[in-house]
Amino acid sequence: MTTIILNALSILLVLILAIVLKKIGLVQQKDGALVSKIVVYVTLPATILLGVNNTRLSSLYFILMAMGVCSNLVLIFIGKFLGRKSSIEERGLYMFDLSGYNIGNFSIPFVSNFFPAAIPFLAMFDMGNSFMVTGATQAIVESTSRKNKHGFILREVLGVLFRNPPFVVYVLMFILAIFGLSFPEKWLIPIQPMANANTLLSIFTIGLFMEFKLPQGKFGLVLKILFWRYILAAVLSIITYLFLPFPHLVKVVLLLIFFCPMSFLHMLQATEFGNDRGTAGLAISLSMFISLILMSAVVIFL
Repeated sequence: MTTIILNALSILLVLILAIVLKKIGLVQQKDGALVSKIVVYVTLPATILLGVNNTRLSSLYFILMAMGVCSNLVLIFIGKFLGRKSSIEERGLYMFDLSGYNIGNFSIPFVSNFFPAAIPFLAMFDMGNSFMVTGATQAIVESTSRKNKHGFILREVLGVLFRNPPFVVYVLMFILAIFGLSFPEKWLIPIQPMANANTLLSIFTIGLFMEFKLPQGKFGLVLKILFWRYILAAVLSIITYLFLPFPHLVKVVLLLIFFCPMSFLHMLQATEFGNDRGTAGLAISLSMFISLILMSAVVIFL
């Protein structure tokens, strides 16, 4: 338990360090764009490559991929129901913020500290999750709100996905696994230092992008969204842990995914949909701290 708490505190320390350094002016939020590029193009692909190499496909991986899509769809329409009496923009915020999982920048760094062998399970779930957060969710929110700006254009969604290096690595390793192939371990030794830096840079980036500006009259809305997001995460977790016939490690990984923070892409999409950036930013920032506590509790008790 001590090790788990110390690992969680190390993540919290990096978050706080980024916030403090930004506050005193040593770094700025715009610096997060550069660090984020390093994560997306270097450290996260290296982490995925090392974690997924030598994976042998089974039906479980396809089920996890489907769950990545289906769990998002269920939460989107629950969000639509919960926000039915709100304005169009606020209903859209419910739909964006109740769905979508920040797996690449948060869950993978967190889980790799405790269960390195679980990375392939995360990767398969994230392939479905990525399809939703990169554009499918936005299209559903716009079309059901009769506020079409983009619509669902499969070519555009796939274009975003295949410009995303982590997703390209997912697909590459998935194809290799289909044919029972993998990279020799010695070939991957040079990228180990890059993977080792992923947790630090990913969490530091999140800290740089955090916003704690209290929007006028919107704090109650943020609290309601956070309340329902984690209540629904608990419901999905109970169903998964008690009723789905998965190995224990897979169940724990799914619980960690359900309790992970909101997607950064959804924050941007919610802002484009008409919501105040401060409201969307505060919701995702608070979700980081809540998720860190709850994900640590999952590891401790399960």
